[in-house]
Amino acid sequence: MRVGVIGYGNMGRAFTKALAESLGRENVSVYDVSEVKREEAVKDGFAVAQNLYFLINNSEAVIIAVKPKDVGSVLEEVKENFGNRILVSIAAGLELSFYEERLGTNAKIVRLMPNINVLVGRGTIALTHNGNLTEEEFEELLKALSRCGSIYEVPEPLFDSFTALAGSGPAFVFHFIDALALAGVREGFGYEEALKIATDTVLGSAELLRKLGGNPNEWSVKVSSPGGTTIEGLSFLERKGFKGIVIKCIEKTTEKA
Repeated sequence: MRVGVIGYGNMGRAFTKALAESLGRENVSVYDVSEVKREEAVKDGFAVAQNLYFLINNSEAVIIAVKPKDVGSVLEEVKENFGNRILVSIAAGLELSFYEERLGTNAKIVRLMPNINVLVGRGTIALTHNGNLTEEEFEELLKALSRCGSIYEVPEPLFDSFTALAGSGPAFVFHFIDALALAGVREGFGYEEALKIATDTVLGSAELLRKLGGNPNEWSVKVSSPGGTTIEGLSFLERKGFKGIVIKCIEKTTEKA
């Protein structure tokens, strides 16, 4: 599959690099209106199209990685030449119907909601589509996107909730890690050392849960000794409504989305 990427900002660049790993660099090309971004793409070793017409004609699938406010003008420019190609959008807040209104109800539209962890190939990505892709096309696209992170097929009505849970989630995790690090500073560690300890702890805990499975609460119980230090800390978190605060945080973020 040959893929063209429109937009070489942080997310466009991350997707381009991940796609190059799964498809081969020769099958990925880029276009950006910014000369600076085009030069960055060249330095990264990617073919850069001089215009959208050239990019579209040399791609089987096109990823739109521009700001939501710019998507409409991009579609207006490409709609006459788009043909039977697959359009993949990572623009937040624009539903499948937005693209069908501009490209037609027969167009092959895929909507993604990635999070920032795509930058390191560990993204959490929601995917939905309008049902016009063949099974072979869909499988090929999933394979192409596999290096970007974990992909979840999510009904479009749940995209706002996914945005809150996974899209905004990294910010909440970063906030928690920073709080752990600052707690370490209070106890006598330097911030950089405390941050490394906190980051390793979160990474290790997540990997344990991923590999060994089970309910997170069960692991909390296994870590806690009767009358010990861990249960003392957990008891304090419960008294302060820690889980309720996190649940309310996701609820408010979903409402905003």
